[in-house]
Amino acid sequence: MNRQNFPGKTKHKWLTTRWVKTLFSAYTVMLLLLAILPINSAGATINHTYIVSIRLDYLLHFSIFLPWMFLLWKMLGVSFRSNFHQSLYYIFLGLLFAFANEAVQYLLPYRAFNINDLFANSLGVMLGSVLFLKQTI
Repeated sequence: MNRQNFPGKTKHKWLTTRWVKTLFSAYTVMLLLLAILPINSAGATINHTYIVSIRLDYLLHFSIFLPWMFLLWKMLGVSFRSNFHQSLYYIFLGLLFAFANEAVQYLLPYRAFNINDLFANSLGVMLGSVLFLKQTI
């Protein structure tokens, strides 16, 4: 029998365009909520926990932007091979989102803009792009 007749046997079913768009949208909303909700005050434990002399807060900022870039690339179907300039555009878009995510905190009285958080966000976007581009080349 043909493998396609059996539901659940298709390869990479979880990477369907609809599913990736839904996941990307939900992840983006989660990032925005993390930026605007009053969940991390100046005295929070996360601001005083260090891993190899790097604050845990910065590692979290870095790590949450890695999958965001992957989902963006998958949702849009961008291939580094097919269009280098378009790939650079989406990297710029990711950096702009990382900046906006941190900049909105400057406007909120219960949050604070932190240049180190912005650097960690941007580093996550860049490394996420590099890791994904490396897989598509």
